[in-house]
Amino acid sequence: MSSRYKDIIFLLGAGASAEAGIPTSGEMVDKIEASLREDPRWQEYGKLYNHIKSAIYYAAGLNGLFNERVAYNIEILVNTLYELERNEQHPLYPFIASMNARFISLAGSDFENIKAFRGLILERLKQWMAPEDLSRRLYYNGFKRLQQNLNFPLHVFSLNYDLCVERLDCDDFRVEAGFDGFGPGSCWDWERFEEGDTGPEPPQIYLYKLHGSINWKRDNSKNLYRVEDTASIDANQMELIFGRDFKVEAADPYLFYLYAFRAASLCARVIVLLGYGFADGHINDMLAQALRSDRERRLMVVGSCADESSKEDLKTTIRESLNARDEQFQVETNGAKAFLEMDGLGDLLQSMIPTSPEAPF
Repeated sequence: MSSRYKDIIFLLGAGASAEAGIPTSGEMVDKIEASLREDPRWQEYGKLYNHIKSAIYYAAGLNGLFNERVAYNIEILVNTLYELERNEQHPLYPFIASMNARFISLAGSDFENIKAFRGLILERLKQWMAPEDLSRRLYYNGFKRLQQNLNFPLHVFSLNYDLCVERLDCDDFRVEAGFDGFGPGSCWDWERFEEGDTGPEPPQIYLYKLHGSINWKRDNSKNLYRVEDTASIDANQMELIFGRDFKVEAADPYLFYLYAFRAASLCARVIVLLGYGFADGHINDMLAQALRSDRERRLMVVGSCADESSKEDLKTTIRESLNARDEQFQVETNGAKAFLEMDGLGDLLQSMIPTSPEAPF
């Protein structure tokens, strides 16, 4: 069976990089809490952290969500800190200042403790994104083998900040991420994703990093470029979407990438979700729309499930998050590494492409 260009697209979540030594969002929270207990530089923010985490759980409880049903992860924590850091610029500041004196005392004058705590987290994030053992990410080479088997460019959408996909770039395998080099002279250009005469020669992978990247910076004119050494990027200036007002950013490349994902999901016949935890409401809405618009469209959901009970929990999450029917998705439970190293992966994905007469061309 053959497949056409864009029949198969990929969405990478945190679980895709977990076996490369990069912590998942939940694991990052565990590491932060360990630092708050054990690291003298972090301990002064322990009460502030407890207050913020308790408030997030309290708000969830008011909506009937408790225990594991509470959406709490590194993105929610950092985004909450960012909103609080706005201080008097935030429209809710008068309510915070008048109703929660304990929080005001923990935040410090002019909320400097909020900013300092958030900076510590982002500095640690830079370390997590660059694990020492680079050999652990070699299973990403499965994308190379898959592209050679399918013989057309892969469209990979990533919610991760790491560089695992970019590291596949070499002389005979090009990963197009929107830049023609490194440094301020090579700014991001949306036309590099054009597939007509205006863009460069087609790459092997088009990479869309919906939430930013650990190696992105902006110049004084707000032009986006990338660097090879992330040490030069100040933690509070990192281009990561969870540090913004909302998930949907009006600035490029975020809006461009979000639109590109929506368009690709409505065109694809098979959408491969690799290590995605279904915690992003915007992405869930677009996936649900894709399934509603074409009942023949299929999802391949790749997770890491220890037993049959965990697999059933994953299936329940898919049904509830996307309003998906069982026949619309298939689950692989051995993790991203086993999936990308699977013999015959291209044949498996092509076999999922609908062949009914009603399926659109």
